[in-house]
Amino acid sequence: MHAELAGSIAYLAQQCEGHVQFDRVAASRLVIELRQGVRYPPEAFARYYALAFGLLEEDTDRASRCWHDLLAVAPAGSGLQVQPLADPTHSALGALYAGMMGSEGESGVVIRPPTPEIATAFRRRFDEGLALMEKVFPDLAAEFCGIIREVICVVGDPARRMQFDGGSHFQLWGALFINAEFHPTPAAMMEVLAHESAHSLLFGFCTHEPVVHNEDNEVFPSPLRVDLRPMDGIYHATFVSARMHLAMSRLLASGLVPKEERNNVIDAIEADRRHFRSGDEVVRAHGILSPLGRELMDNARSYMDAATAP
Repeated sequence: MHAELAGSIAYLAQQCEGHVQFDRVAASRLVIELRQGVRYPPEAFARYYALAFGLLEEDTDRASRCWHDLLAVAPAGSGLQVQPLADPTHSALGALYAGMMGSEGESGVVIRPPTPEIATAFRRRFDEGLALMEKVFPDLAAEFCGIIREVICVVGDPARRMQFDGGSHFQLWGALFINAEFHPTPAAMMEVLAHESAHSLLFGFCTHEPVVHNEDNEVFPSPLRVDLRPMDGIYHATFVSARMHLAMSRLLASGLVPKEERNNVIDAIEADRRHFRSGDEVVRAHGILSPLGRELMDNARSYMDAATAP
């Protein structure tokens, strides 16, 4: 993804030359660093998309401001960063994250910064959940740490009908947002990490082609949502259900699940199987899959067909 980002920034810089004001030297330095393996935080992807949209709308003043914002982003710190959402009223980055991960309307989800006490408790549970994943499914843990650069803990608005559980955004690649008041056990934390990072994995696969060719205004029943969803969302939910099933099955087979949590893990495995089958029916009936999308879903189907019930 960083290599693709470098190529796109280089192209935009070439196209903007003589038309949009920006620091050409700084842009070249950013491209070189990305191509040399320097990793940038999810904010860089968000700033890049804002720039691209400004250019598509032929708003040169906005594009110039977006160039400034993009080139002001510093390289990412080493390792995985786990931190609370910064207060959007005082932090530009916090406002960016809250705006991109929230949704409009009275029933839409809202994310807010957690209290220091909630954030501290979340960090302890996160560390326990990731350690459990490393123990029972080291390949998945390595993949998680390879894809995710930032884990941002948040809380929702209790007055809202819809509550934020966890999520990611393709324009914030490498960031994962989790509700710090949910996922109380290491097993539950491992499940949400497997869930949300699988979406980021799919985003990463789609650098050259989408998984589906259905139009965004086509909507269908979703296995995980009460509202109708575009096929891309249903494909994601279906694929991710298979990944969650795999993660929870590995956990159950490890023998490390406490007796009092065993039934919860079994229930999660069975729910993942139902969600996959339900979503796959919709994908088979209505999905216009790309070659990439077909290959990925065929692999998920093969796994689910071979998986035994707990």
